[in-house]
Amino acid sequence: MGRMPPIWGEDAEDFRPERWLINRNFQPRIAIQICSIHAGPRICLGKDFAYPQMKILSIARLRFFRFKLANETNEVTYRTMFTLHIDGDLPLRAVSRKAS
Repeated sequence: MGRMPPIWGEDAEDFRPERWLINRNFQPRIAIQICSIHAGPRICLGKDFAYPQMKILSIARLRFFRFKLANETNEVTYRTMFTLHIDGDLPLRAVSRKAS
């Protein structure tokens, strides 16, 4: 199903992450269309393991790196929604905590 033209269009074989973006906002697909995650009785067995693993990786990055703006002269702007969103891109650079 991951490469079926009736589902994904004539360019189903091409890697196009923008398929999930509409007006620069992520639009989730129906879970059944994404075979690697799937839904129902055939749900990915590693999915419940992957979520804590992503959190652990994020914690490790925050422990060993300090994140700074790539260009500190740029002003960060926000969009007020139910939660506070950054408006546009936020280029960052990672600096080792040992170096500073």
